[in-house]
This record gives sequence, C-alpha cells and structure tokens, in this order.
Amino acid sequence: IAGPVGPAPAAAPGAGPTGPAIGTDNGAPPYHRDAASFRQPGPPLAQPPWPPVVPAGDPGAGSGPPRPPDLGRWPGRNRALIATAAVVALLAVVGLVGYVAVDRFWSSGTTGEAAPGPVAAPPAPEQATIESSVPIPSVGPTIPVGATPGFVAISPNGRFAYVANRAAGVVTVVDTAVDEVTATIPIPDGPPQYLAFSPDGRRVYVSVFNDPDRSINEVAVLDTSTNTVLTTIPVGTRPYALDVSPDGSQLYVPNHDSGTVSVIDTAADRVLADIAVQPNPHWAEFSPDGTRVYTANHDSGIVTVLDAATRSIAAEIPVEIAPHSVAVHPDRPLVANVNYESDSVSVIDTDSERVIATVSVGRHPQDLGWAADGRHLYVTNVDADNLMVISTDTWQVTATIPTGDAPTSLAVLPNGTRAYVTNLNSGTLTVLDLAG
Repeated sequence: IAGPVGPAPAAAPGAGPTGPAIGTDNGAPPYHRDAASFRQPGPPLAQPPWPPVVPAGDPGAGSGPPRPPDLGRWPGRNRALIATAAVVALLAVVGLVGYVAVDRFWSSGTTGEAAPGPVAAPPAPEQATIESSVPIPSVGPTIPVGATPGFVAISPNGRFAYVANRAAGVVTVVDTAVDEVTATIPIPDGPPQYLAFSPDGRRVYVSVFNDPDRSINEVAVLDTSTNTVLTTIPVGTRPYALDVSPDGSQLYVPNHDSGTVSVIDTAADRVLADIAVQPNPHWAEFSPDGTRVYTANHDSGIVTVLDAATRSIAAEIPVEIAPHSVAVHPDRPLVANVNYESDSVSVIDTDSERVIATVSVGRHPQDLGWAADGRHLYVTNVDADNLMVISTDTWQVTATIPTGDAPTSLAVLPNGTRAYVTNLNSGTLTVLDLAG
C-alpha cells in the first residue's frame, strides 16, 4: 500500500482560503480561522515503510521466468544432467504461467465501461490480529495538527492518519507509528472537509466546499505516494462525508444542499449518476459487501438505504432529529447514526430496517465509529467536549472520556488498538487506547 513519501510542501502561515469563518449546522461551534497558530510539521518520511511494488519480470526485481541452462558452456557434461536441468526449467516456466493466469484472474474486474454497481472485492490479504476493546479506554498522547482539524481518516494499513484542516486549507498527515506530523498537503481550491481512502490506500478522496458563497464544490483526488492533488471532480453543492465501495470502483458523495448523492467512477474520475434523496444528506457509508449505501439525511430525520446495483432508494428509516453521521457494523447487520439535535444514537437492524435501540449521549453528537471487534461504539459529542463509549451487548454508556475542545470526528485503527479524535477548536488529535 502506498503511503506518503518524498518532500511534501508545508503550508505557509496564512495559506489557505480566505474569507469569513466556516460555520456548522444547527448551532455547532464556529470554525475559527487562526492561520498564525498553524504548526509547521516536521519533514516527511524519507521513504515508505514497506517494499515498493515491482512488476513481475522487472530485471531489478529478481523475478520473471528462470533462464534455461546455457548448454554451450557445458560441452563435456553428461546428457542426463542436461536433460534433468531442462526438465526443471520447463516445470518452472509452466509454474510461472500458471501463477500469472491466477494472478490475472484475481486482479481482473473493473475495466472498460463501468458496471451497473460495485462488484465484489477480491480476496483481502490476511489481516493483523484484532485486539479486544475495553469498556473504558485510556487517554493517550495529544498531537498538535494545526488549525481547524475537522475530520480524520485512517489508511487501510493503519500506518497513517490523514486530517482535513478546514480553514488552514491543508490535509495533515500523521504517522501513527510515532504519533507525529510528517507532511502537509495543500488543497489549492478550497477548504478540505471530509476524507475517504481507496481500499488499496493509493488514493484519498477529499470533499471540498467553501462557505459562505459555496462557489467551490468538488472532490479532490490525492496520490498518497506523492502527497499531491491529481485531479478534481465537480459535484453537487456542499459535498459532505463520502465513501468508496469495497472493490474501489465507485465513490458515493452526499451533496448537502443539492439533496443528491453523486456516484463517481474512480477509474475515470467522473460522475456517473446523481441520486435524489431527502433533504440534506450528510454522510454516506457502504455495507461491507458493497450492496448497500447508508446516508444520514440531516433535515429529514431519516437514514436512507441505497441499492448500489440500481442506484435507487431501497428504504427510508425514520430516526430522531438531525441525523448527522452513520457507521456500519464490521460484521453484524447493524447501522448506527448520531442524532445531532436529539443528543442520541439510533441503532438500526439492517435486516428488518427498523430502529432497535436509542441511546442518550452528550450534547450535539457529531460522529461515531465501531470498535474493530464490534463490541463497542464510540461517539464524539462536539459541544460536550467528550467521547462516549457504548456497549453493544447492553446499549448502555460505559465511559465518558474528556477530549479537546469540540471533538468533531474519530477514526479507529484496523487492529482496534487506538482511536484518533479531531478537536476542531484545539487544533489537536486526542489518542485513545481502546484495547485491554
């Protein structure tokens, strides 16, 4: 998986979009622009912590079909020895051909015209052992990441946290092995809002819009090997929290003010369709099998279920007031969402498409995420300056953990050991130790 390498230009003090401070919905705290206090990060990583991918047959890779024995150099050798060597070489070539055929079989999929919907992902590599989550996490280090960190996403290999610094106009890269900033990526067109990694970690998709005039509405595509913007894709007005299909072929982008969800072909970097939904979709998240997409419709009080194959509405599930974000359980048929104005979490059974539990939480919950083992649910309460832990056995709050000022989002490492929480007004990440 590619990661940030090479020198990444740091944002100069004062860099980024200008104009009035960015605001949130329904009384959320203002996003303070304070470019002078933006922390300049350390140098980027000199090289990736993984071996580069080298195509088969590259002379420098030590791979490719074996060379047959040079018979001209063995004039006095026994013919039996020569015949044996030839047979060994032939078997090696046959094995290589078989390997290439199998490799092409697994890597085949989205080529040419885009399929009607996402296809099943190829077999995933063996995952690291997932640690058991505990009812009461402990607080780890606090990481300065610059002004207005509004959203955080973790790379699929767990090595990097990418943070969208809204008013600073950059994406900040944190190396989770040392919990330090290693790079910043300028987003030239406007404030970065939300992030989503491709399944292979080679791309990060960034929703970009500006307030108050909302003249910029796009998705920026980042190359994680160079930490540069490759292209931008125009979408509807105020694109919010986006998600990539498990096979990586499509990107769903909720457009808050347009009342649509844009479907993007990630191979062509273009919009394939816009799906009309109820007003103010905030969030989009795929089911693990890629067949469904769940959106939180903020001003409609519903969670919409989209059929990814037909790009149509499969169900609309009433929840409480102002659903803001959604999170799909890693292995159970459950979806949870926070209700910003109701100060609650709704838990939905996706088989019956109905709410099976409602949990009271802190003031103005804004984001939530599951433990990697699925045993706990974490909720950031932006106006209570804390994170709450909910047990999935009892649907009761087991802990309330203080964070920085205005926790807006969280992301959990794939192995379940830690979570990273963005503190919008503090300019920091709070690290939580989740495992026993």
